[in-house]
Amino acid sequence: MTWYPESFAKVPMSDMNMRADPSRGYPGRTYRFYTGTRVYGFGHGLSYSAFSYKFLSSSPSKISLYTSLKADKLLEDVDHVVVDDDMQDCTALRFEMQVSVMNLGHLDGSHVVMLFSRWPNNKVVEGSPTTQLVGFSSVHTVSYESIETSILVEPCEHLSIGDENGKRVLPLGNYKFTVGDTHHTLSLQIY
Repeated sequence: MTWYPESFAKVPMSDMNMRADPSRGYPGRTYRFYTGTRVYGFGHGLSYSAFSYKFLSSSPSKISLYTSLKADKLLEDVDHVVVDDDMQDCTALRFEMQVSVMNLGHLDGSHVVMLFSRWPNNKVVEGSPTTQLVGFSSVHTVSYESIETSILVEPCEHLSIGDENGKRVLPLGNYKFTVGDTHHTLSLQIY
């Protein structure tokens, strides 16, 4: 869970809006929408050791989508694809993010590797989450050794967002995946 600073106590408990609203000084709620400072972020402190991460070269850096959009709609200003209508087969887009985890501490133990994504800067939906947990993997780590793990990413499920009409859309552009402080960019485009 996200631990908020003491100043968050000024936010009325009855205000259950998730999305941040800067016009009234509302910072939002949960790791997905909160824009303020955090005492502890979501997933912080799940282990007694310290870890470093590295995305492996087998993690993709580009995915091209096949859509049923008409040729006249494939203009340069197309910034998203409607998942339900335009995608031929979402299961074909699945891929695995390969991550190496190094235990930097003197204790062996279990560790939860959490993969987050951030949408491209050209967000289609106003008020969409700032970050999203894509998946996680629990690994047993040995002191001062590394281990590899993978997390399945299903773009139609994990990278899509609901628009103002309730349709699932998949924004095009560069997604930023993070594990700890390590980043990996994935370009999602149509062909």
